Formats: sequence, structure tokens, C-alpha cells
Amino acid sequence: MSSKLWKGLCDQCNHTSCCTNFVTPFLTPTEQKNIKKRKYENFSDNLLINGMEVHSLKKKPGTNECVFWDKDIGCRIYQNRPFDCKLFPFDIYKINGIYTWVVYSCNPETDWTWSEKILESLEEEVISEDAVKHLDAYSDLERLNASDKSFSFIKLRKVNLKRFKVKQ
Repeated sequence: MSSKLWKGLCDQCNHTSCCTNFVTPFLTPTEQKNIKKRKYENFSDNLLINGMEVHSLKKKPGTNECVFWDKDIGCRIYQNRPFDCKLFPFDIYKINGIYTWVVYSCNPETDWTWSEKILESLEEEVISEDAVKHLDAYSDLERLNASDKSFSFIKLRKVNLKRFKVKQ
């Protein structure tokens, strides 16, 4: 996905990244297996959400940093990072029964219509069948509400899942 799509919005950002100060990302079963194949151990927690067993990346003990974050090199699994990480600062939440794109933003007054190309790209290139199978757990607002932090987000639009034949 081209960085030109971002129109420089985050170029001057001094906020912490999702890797160092955010709700821990979910892993789909395929992502869990792929990370394990790389001989990483003890990197996830098991969760039960909406009757579905899912995994989330752990944080380093006593910190808000992802276990794969290295301050000198960045993400140690960047090329194989989870779906959840690839979406940031966008996310998908089920709001009033509809899978909805949201964006976490320190620029709430921004006209977000420019982000439409990014959302379309995420829908075509990043959302997988594996992610869609676990979307009810992934999109549950409770994980955000259960966090010890407060994250504001802006609702953008309904997620286009037509290629997966998902009814909303």
C-alpha cells in the first residue's frame, strides 16, 4: 500500500505507536501458526470472545510494548505482522450490528474522505478469509472498553465484505 495515500497526515506525529502503547492485537489461527513456525515461543495469550477462541500478542512484562517491538529495529515480525497490526490506525468494530471502519486519530477534525482509497486497499489486500471467520471476536468493542486506556475513534463507513459473501 502506497504511503502517498496518507497525504502526510502522520508525518509529524509524536504519539506512541500501536506497538508501544495500544490494545494488544489479535492473531488469526493462521497468523498464530505462521509466527510459531519462525520458532518464536510464548508470544501470545488465549482469549475467549463471543464463544470463539482467539489469540492476542503479549506485551513485554511491566510495559505496554509488544513482545516483538525492538526500539532499535522496530517490529521483529513486520513482514509477517498480524492483520490487526496492518490495519492500524484503522480498525473494524461491530457497531449496531454492522462491521464499521473506524480510525484512531489525534486529528478528529480531519476530512477523512481522502482515506477511502486506503480502506479499499485494506479490503482488497489485507482482509483475509481467515480474518473474516474471526471477525465477530476481532470486532468486539469490549476489548477496547476493557483496556486500561481511553482511545477515541472516528466512525468512517461500513466495511465492504462482499467478496467474502458476508451479510450485515
